[in-house]
Amino acid sequence: MSNQQLAAGIGVGPRPPISAWFHHHRQAAQASYEKLLQAPVSNFLTVLVIGVALALPHLGISIATAVQGQIEQLDSPPQLSLLLDGTVTYEEAARIREQVMRKPGIAEVRLIDRDRALAEFTAATGLQDVVERLSSNPLPHSLWVYPKANVRTAGLEQLQIDLGAVTGVSQVILDSRWLKRLSAFTDLLRTTASVLFLVMALGVVLTLGNTLRLGIEARRDEIVVIKLLGGSNAFARRPFLYTGFFTGALGGVMASLLSGLALMALDVPVNHLFELYDQFAAVPSLVLSDLFVLILTGAGLGLISAWYSAQLHLSRIQPK
Repeated sequence: MSNQQLAAGIGVGPRPPISAWFHHHRQAAQASYEKLLQAPVSNFLTVLVIGVALALPHLGISIATAVQGQIEQLDSPPQLSLLLDGTVTYEEAARIREQVMRKPGIAEVRLIDRDRALAEFTAATGLQDVVERLSSNPLPHSLWVYPKANVRTAGLEQLQIDLGAVTGVSQVILDSRWLKRLSAFTDLLRTTASVLFLVMALGVVLTLGNTLRLGIEARRDEIVVIKLLGGSNAFARRPFLYTGFFTGALGGVMASLLSGLALMALDVPVNHLFELYDQFAAVPSLVLSDLFVLILTGAGLGLISAWYSAQLHLSRIQPK
């Protein structure tokens, strides 16, 4: 081999042809892959740590996104229930309905007759024997008020006050507090997942960086020989970059597997939560885009960790 070829092989001298460049990268990638196979247990544990670190924030963001999407579908103003005085007749209730309809922010008002309400109550509870023993219908006439879509929290609260002041209305029921609490919880979950991702990403970089540091120390003699022959740090760094890339990408695959299993396990509890409010929310399954994002994130973190670790430790290895 000539001096020029040797120089091209170790990364100094004239710029190598593109074929030689690809050849060197292929050799570095193959050597890194073989190194990973030589220590399957320790490398599997590293991949598992990366997978858990990426899966946890992904789970939090996925659940928060699913719940928030369901909340946005429910974000039309909640229904207000107006319970009228027991002495209000059906004709008076109809006049109160017309009065309520004229108020701003009202889209629709339904009059629920007390007899219909009692029949629906009996059918829903199965307490027909108990109802038949009653001397009179204890339920009042009621109005179901549907605000317009542009009415939000502050407007609803003011509307509740205004409707409560209408003559003949004994009580106004507006139950939207659970929606506010759930929305606040999803915001907290999303923020926690984002912070957790940053912490976990730092942990991945440090963990993988330490693993690569041990690999650099194990190949110290080989690196010294490369530098004695005039090799650059970039040439010596190349195999470790591929090691970080492969390890991080495999960690992304592991994270996809763990996230998919966890999302399947969480589907029933999340649906049960929404069933308590007569709603349905399907936990999203792992899609192809999530797989790509997790793999690319893992590979990117692996490259960052490998580059930093190699840059830090290779500069300290010098021929004597």
